[in-house]
Amino acid sequence: MGRYLLSPLKVHHQFNLQLSGVIQVKWAKVPITVNASLLVEDKTMQPGFFNHLLLICQFELNRSFATRKGLLSMVTFAVTWYFILLYPLRFAAGIAVQDHGLNQHFNLFDFIGLGSSQHWSIPEFDVFWQLALIIFPMLSITLSADQTCSDRERGTLRFIVLRSSRDRIFFGRFTGVMLIQALLISAAAFSTLALVLSRDASLFFSAMPDLLALIVNLVLIVLPFTAMMAALSAQVKSARQATLWAILIWTFMAGIVSGLAYYVPGLDFLKLLIPGYQLSEVAQLSGWQALQLAYIPLIQSLVLLTLGRWIMTRQTL
Repeated sequence: MGRYLLSPLKVHHQFNLQLSGVIQVKWAKVPITVNASLLVEDKTMQPGFFNHLLLICQFELNRSFATRKGLLSMVTFAVTWYFILLYPLRFAAGIAVQDHGLNQHFNLFDFIGLGSSQHWSIPEFDVFWQLALIIFPMLSITLSADQTCSDRERGTLRFIVLRSSRDRIFFGRFTGVMLIQALLISAAAFSTLALVLSRDASLFFSAMPDLLALIVNLVLIVLPFTAMMAALSAQVKSARQATLWAILIWTFMAGIVSGLAYYVPGLDFLKLLIPGYQLSEVAQLSGWQALQLAYIPLIQSLVLLTLGRWIMTRQTL
């Protein structure tokens, strides 16, 4: 009787041993194999640094031109620039044309403080150059304020980092915003060219070199402003805070550095830290001559991007 009682227990014990062996195999072998395949997939299929930059730039373009909020911003810019082109720019350019041919004693541009701006061969480009030096740096501060801050506060940046690195996200967003601004600058410049051709179509070939010089110089001018906003966006919580901090830092830094340079002339080099401090000197130049001061925005952008990358790598996502 004991033999018949023990045999089911032995069978049950043997079944438990076999089941535990199966469980050990399942838990010991299968995950290792799966994890190894995942690691191989990540190494072979993950895009490179520049491929990620292109993907993030494409995302920025889609966000600016394929969303309701982005389209509203673009339409607002187009309407605003249309009225600037139609009234102040065309009116001032018409007066400049008259000044070139009629009145050499009194000049409206001398009266309003822009007399030294008449270095461009085409009067419309004179006026566009002066207006653009004011409009596009201000536009850059507002347009590039939300590079990473809103995604970080929503928590989406944490998931993006799973498939990319912080450096790729930081520089990709910066490159995308610069590309958008380059498109806006080009659109404004070509609209000014259309205004020139409506007055005299024979100026097309002579205007193209100046048009290219305008676009290149303006892209370089907005470069440090975009880099400054990239650094601030990596630190603050919202685009509004980034804009406010940019205005405060830019204003107080300009006042403090100018005061120090006035009393201690040896500290005049600190003006290199102020984005756009060279605009008053650039306004006196025209064409490719303005590239004489191109090293200033390039140095400023390099310093601000280095600072922004340092903040981005240490920021909690």
